[in-house]
Amino acid sequence: MDLRRLEAFCKVYELKSFSKAGKDLFLSQPTISAHISTLEEELGVQLFDRMGRSIMATQAGEVLYRNARDIYDLIGKAQSEINILRDKVVGDLDIGGSTIPSHYLLPDILYSYCKKYPDVSVHLSVGDTNEILQKIRRGELIVGIVGATLDVPNLEFYPIMRDELVIVAPPVLVKNYDKIDDIQHLAELPWVMREGGSGTRKALERGLSELGTSVRDLNVTVWVESTQAVVQCVRAGLGVSVTSRLAAQPLIDSGELVHIKGLPLNLERSFYLAYLEGREFFPAVRYFIDHIKRSSFTI
Repeated sequence: MDLRRLEAFCKVYELKSFSKAGKDLFLSQPTISAHISTLEEELGVQLFDRMGRSIMATQAGEVLYRNARDIYDLIGKAQSEINILRDKVVGDLDIGGSTIPSHYLLPDILYSYCKKYPDVSVHLSVGDTNEILQKIRRGELIVGIVGATLDVPNLEFYPIMRDELVIVAPPVLVKNYDKIDDIQHLAELPWVMREGGSGTRKALERGLSELGTSVRDLNVTVWVESTQAVVQCVRAGLGVSVTSRLAAQPLIDSGELVHIKGLPLNLERSFYLAYLEGREFFPAVRYFIDHIKRSSFTI
C-alpha cells in the first residue's frame, strides 16, 4: 500500500473534503480523488460515502484510518529514534571477538566503554577469526577484534595490539629433556592443535613455513576448537601446543605448564580491529572504534 495514497486518505478523512485535502498536501483535487479510488480498488471496498458536497467515512474507512494512524505513529517513532542515534551515543553495539580477544581483551575494553556510554547495549559474539570475519562480511556484526587478517575486498583491518604466542607442554611430557631446541624433535611429540580458522593456527602455520615445515609434519593427536580447550588439554598431559601468552602465563607461573624456549620459530602476531568498508556507523559504533584506537595497549 502506497504511503502517499494513505496520507491522502487520512487528510480527506480528517478534513472531510477532497479539495481541502488537496490544498493541505499541495496536490490537485483530481490527484486526491485518484489516490482514494486506487485505495478502494486495492481493498475492494468503498472508503467514503459521497453525499452531495459532503463526504462521510464508511465503516471500512473508519477501520483504515485507525490503523493508518498507528502506521504513521510507528514511522514517527522510528524517525525520532534514528535522530537520537545520530546525535547521542545510544542503541545496540553488535561486535565479535575471536577467542583470545573475547576472553582477555574485550572484557576490560567493554567495561571502560560502557562506563563512559551507559546507554549502549553491547552484544558480543565469540568465535574463531574466520567465523567473526565472515559475520562482519555478511552484515551480522558491525565490528570485531580478531587475531589475523583475511585477504578479501572491503574488509578493513586496524592493528591494535601485538601478541606473543608460546609453545607450552605439560611437565610430565618434557621432564626427561634438558631442552628442546630442534623443530624435528618438537614435531615428534604429541600435539594439541587448534582448528584451521583460528588466528593462533594461522600464526603457527606461518612460523612453521618459515622453517620449511608445516602442521602436517607435526604429530597431532588432539584437535580442539578453543583456546581454553588447548590450555586444559596440555595441562592434562595430552601434548604440547601453541597458544597466547595471555592465556598460558598464569599456568606457566604456577608450574602447571612448561614454556618451551630456544626454538627459532617466529610466533608473533597482532590483534586487529576489523570492520566492513563503506558501512554507515552510528555514534555507538563510531565511539567504540575511537575508544579502541585510543586505548593504552594500541600499537
